[in-house]
Amino acid sequence: MELVTLVDNLVYGEGLIGEHGSSFLIKTKGKKILFDTGQTNALISNAMYLAEDLTDVDYVILSHGHYDHCGGLEAFLEINHTATIYLKPKAFNEKISIRENIEHFVGFKLKKAITEYPNTFMLIEEDIQLANGIEIIANIHTYTHDLVDTSRFFVKDHTNLVQDQFNDELFLFITEGENAFLFTGCSHKGILNILKTAYEKNAHKDIQYVFGGMHFNGELLRHLDQYLMQFKHFGIQSFYVNHCTGIDGYFRLRLKFPQKVNYAFTGFHVEL
Repeated sequence: MELVTLVDNLVYGEGLIGEHGSSFLIKTKGKKILFDTGQTNALISNAMYLAEDLTDVDYVILSHGHYDHCGGLEAFLEINHTATIYLKPKAFNEKISIRENIEHFVGFKLKKAITEYPNTFMLIEEDIQLANGIEIIANIHTYTHDLVDTSRFFVKDHTNLVQDQFNDELFLFITEGENAFLFTGCSHKGILNILKTAYEKNAHKDIQYVFGGMHFNGELLRHLDQYLMQFKHFGIQSFYVNHCTGIDGYFRLRLKFPQKVNYAFTGFHVEL
């Protein structure tokens, strides 16, 4: 398993572009997987700087329909005409965030209908196995409401705003030998629900590595400490967090698990 962070909020050094967003390039089992695309063409520029070829990516997986995870898809489709794109149909909903009583569009739109691109788009509602040990989990079960806060996120239904339940969210689960790897975008449905869903899927075996954003901000950050010990149930050896985990959330998690928490900034590379 090899991973490169192509997009994150943070960047160090010259030559790379940081932006509010997330994109991972994953190499495993002879496949190249792009998990989310950031919000602009930054992933293309960063991949070129890092000498990573995106023209032969096999699969693109979009964790949910927010601009900071899907906005770079258009730029990717300009250079790759063969990758299969996986997402849930509701990712195309008109998504709105309300801050200080002001509506902000936070979804994404492509320039053309998906049928007009040479790439195949797979709109999935159920879990799907891409290859042996590589699975997209579309059904995230609700076990708890801990570490879930969707209060400012809405979907526009005609002229009405309805609370976004994030039924477009999915995650990637990969097993290699005895190791299990979980990739999440923003964990809007709750990182504990995502971990528990993966744990059940993995026959109650440990999940050694967890990558991605956990949305530890606002109310969640204020009450974070009382929930962190629940992470011990899943046997996690290493966290590689970024994006919406937030710097405060990252440090709080690192204080609780000092030897296990890493920040996957733009350009970060790891082989496991």
